[in-house]
Amino acid sequence: MKNDLQADLTADLLSDLARPTPLPSSVQGPPLPELPAAAGTPALALTLTPLRWSRPRLSGARHGHGVAVQVGPWRLEVAF
Repeated sequence: MKNDLQADLTADLLSDLARPTPLPSSVQGPPLPELPAAAGTPALALTLTPLRWSRPRLSGARHGHGVAVQVGPWRLEVAF
C-alpha cells in the first residue's frame, strides 16, 4: 500500500512538472496616486520605558503629523 501511494504521489508531481508554467500577464494596473510634496516618510516607533508608567492616553506624535498611544510603559507612535 505504501509503495502504491508513493508511486501515485510521484506520478502526480512529475505530471505537474511536465506542464509549462504560464507567464504572468504584462497588463499593468492603474497608476498609483502620487503623494503631495509636503508628505514625509511614514514612521512607526514603539518605545518601552520600564521605570516610567502612565495611564492610558492618546496624544499627537512628537515629530510631524500623527498619533501616539501610551499605555503603561509602552508608547506606540505613528507619524507621517
